[in-house]
Amino acid sequence: MQVTKTLDYAVRSLTYIGHEPIVKHSMKEISEHQHIPLNYLAKIMRRLVKKGIVRSMVGPYGGYTLRKAPGDISLRDIYEAIEGEIRIVDCMDGNGICQLHEACPQLPVWDRVQLSMVKILEETTLEQMLSDRGIRGFTRVN
Repeated sequence: MQVTKTLDYAVRSLTYIGHEPIVKHSMKEISEHQHIPLNYLAKIMRRLVKKGIVRSMVGPYGGYTLRKAPGDISLRDIYEAIEGEIRIVDCMDGNGICQLHEACPQLPVWDRVQLSMVKILEETTLEQMLSDRGIRGFTRVN
């Protein structure tokens, strides 16, 4: 799985807002601090508002705040708000796209990979990411 730029920007934005979750953060502020193009960020924030992850207030004193506590927002919530349903290969929804679906030798492997990925995304909260617990101890593999 490769994380899309859109998902990366969404997570960056939410971790930025999450440091001060009840303070209103303007789009311009988030854009500048997270190095995200303003137009791109606007699209991302619309999705996050629509999915109930952030709250948007308009006007000169408006901005964005988290709608829930950082501990109540999972990486799965963010992923699905941005990317939609988690499905690592198209045929995993069983809608008959692939004629080999019923006897596919790959499907059990992809199913295990997807289940593992979903578990990690569900268990990882924005709060954990903010406290850096989800990152410490891991080394980058090249």
